[in-house]
Amino acid sequence: MRKVGIITFHRAVNYGAMLQAVALQRAISNLGYDAEILDYVDSLYDHYKISYKSSNFIKSTIKFLLSNGARKRNYRFEKFLIENAKISETQYNRNSINQIDENQYIAFVTGSDQTFNPVIVDYDTNYTLGFVHNKSKCNSYAASIGLSTLNDKQKAWIKENVNGFHKVLVREKTGLDLLASIGVVNTTLVCDPTFLLPSEEWKSMAHKVKTPKHYILYYGFKKNHAMEKMVQSLSTETEYPIYTISDSIKFDKRGYKKFSGIGPGEWLYLIANADYIVTNSFHGMIFSFIFNKQVWIADSNDGTFSRMEDFLTKINCCNRILNDECEFTNCLTEKINYDNINNLMREYVDKSKQTLENLLVDYKK
Repeated sequence: MRKVGIITFHRAVNYGAMLQAVALQRAISNLGYDAEILDYVDSLYDHYKISYKSSNFIKSTIKFLLSNGARKRNYRFEKFLIENAKISETQYNRNSINQIDENQYIAFVTGSDQTFNPVIVDYDTNYTLGFVHNKSKCNSYAASIGLSTLNDKQKAWIKENVNGFHKVLVREKTGLDLLASIGVVNTTLVCDPTFLLPSEEWKSMAHKVKTPKHYILYYGFKKNHAMEKMVQSLSTETEYPIYTISDSIKFDKRGYKKFSGIGPGEWLYLIANADYIVTNSFHGMIFSFIFNKQVWIADSNDGTFSRMEDFLTKINCCNRILNDECEFTNCLTEKINYDNINNLMREYVDKSKQTLENLLVDYKK
């Protein structure tokens, strides 16, 4: 069978990174190709490792015991990857990936996620398929720059490493415009690969978690005043408890309850079964729409909000963006009309699937 190699952030202990990797591998396989994720592991993943090292034995033991939630989470990530995606038998690093046998593959694809973001990948050209000598085999699917502006060094790196690709499919209009501004052509806008799988397929990968009958899910990074005001308002109106996903052992002074030790399967279940979701996570937002949830979105304040704004603009949902000037009363009156949203998304997803299929069909000629 025709083999396609994918490089992405598949081993990051990050829900969105894991799920987009699984989605793209499955989507290409569903088109009749032998798709596999190249098991590339580098320093990008080092900050996810749990360290128990201490010169004091008692402190080391305490750190180990207190990390139970994180250890359970990491185990579930590994298990989810093995159960739901095809990974290359060989594991590669920066030094060994150049030895890959290109002749085994008809094409290579980088993405989805921020594989075009030089800051995220620390200028590692392997994420832009630098190890592939035959550039006609190089492609991207839903690759993201993730930044709204680029400095000269970043522009030069992207242009040097992406120019010459067979097809450049990107996830955000901001990225499309940035690429055009530095002379990278042959680009097309496509949806995040998580949309390429139906919601029922995602639910089949979900792992049940013990939850109350009703709950509000607060899923975010860093403290966000607008998000906190929204969940408090929702909780006041509905009398539903507020839950977060966290492995921190610290007591939540806000009084939120916590789900801990959560892997990707459990995360899918929590998103799919929440009554309301408030998030500043890109894939928290994406899966809220996949599962047709009532969701509000805030800026993550990390310089990458353009990717969320681009998506919300495309589906006419910018009114779901939170800021400190928002009215936080009568939250339940303005509901997302999923009849309209799903029609918009279906058209976008079908077009993206066809674009991906056309990319691969080129290699049959």
